[in-house]
Amino acid sequence: MGNLTDDMTRLRGEVDALRSDRGALIQELARGASDLATTVSAMQTGFADARVAMAKKTRKEREAFVASVIREVHSLLGAFSRDRNDMARKDKTDRGDFLTEMKRQVTDLRKEMADDLTGVRLAWSGPRLGKSRPIQMKKKTEIVKTALSPVGKTVKKVLPKSKGEIRLDKKPAKAATKVKGGRK
Repeated sequence: MGNLTDDMTRLRGEVDALRSDRGALIQELARGASDLATTVSAMQTGFADARVAMAKKTRKEREAFVASVIREVHSLLGAFSRDRNDMARKDKTDRGDFLTEMKRQVTDLRKEMADDLTGVRLAWSGPRLGKSRPIQMKKKTEIVKTALSPVGKTVKKVLPKSKGEIRLDKKPAKAATKVKGGRK
């Protein structure tokens, strides 16, 4: 039986050696886990410190960026306002110039029309006997206003005419026209 006893003794020795190795390994793993926990805790503290430092730095950068954007917006708003005011002034003078030119053109057209009508009247009525006198041209137009009378009927008010005015819408009494059918 010597062999069996020797094998059992050797097996028991191996079991005891493995048990002590396992205890040493567990202690080693516990120390490693403790060291790892300490390292991770230190790393997390380092990350937190770095995050706080970066937050302070980026906060200052963000504040500087926002302040820069605000300055730029104020600058642009000021420029837009100045440009709008300049454009409004320029447009006002352009409109005034246009209106002045339009008035001049209308006055010229009215004078040409009055001259044409005078020529037509003279051609229609024929030469006058006696001394011809110059025709005065009106400088302002007549204003015709319509108003309601107290009864509700429409009444026309015509401003008085100036002396020497020629009514071009009336035919001279001397002029005779021939119309189809021979009526005068």
